Amino acid sequence: MTYELADDEIAFIIRPTNLSNNISEWDGSIGTGVAVGDNFSHPQEILKDLLYVATLCSAFLDLMEIDEDIFDRVADHRYKLMMIELNKRSKEDSSLQETKGEVINFNAYTKTKGEA
Repeated sequence: MTYELADDEIAFIIRPTNLSNNISEWDGSIGTGVAVGDNFSHPQEILKDLLYVATLCSAFLDLMEIDEDIFDRVADHRYKLMMIELNKRSKEDSSLQETKGEVINFNAYTKTKGEA
């Protein structure tokens, strides 16, 4: 899957490291990086601020490896955020598709293959 950065985006990249020839032997280590689109359209001050946030994310991942309390707090917070989103979706979308005669209505979360 590829993604092309828009002119107002930068990307925070996470990739597995310490991979041998066998992916099942990966030890969980990651590397991080930042990518900036070729035609970043905002002033340099905005780019600096976005890079600051991206490097904060990278430093935060490193700090979580050192401090188990921070890791646990973030994991708990992530769980709460995920549950909020799941609850929103289940209330908004009682079913992923609905049949009315010959017509099937899909919602935003319906996954299809091919042309639909």
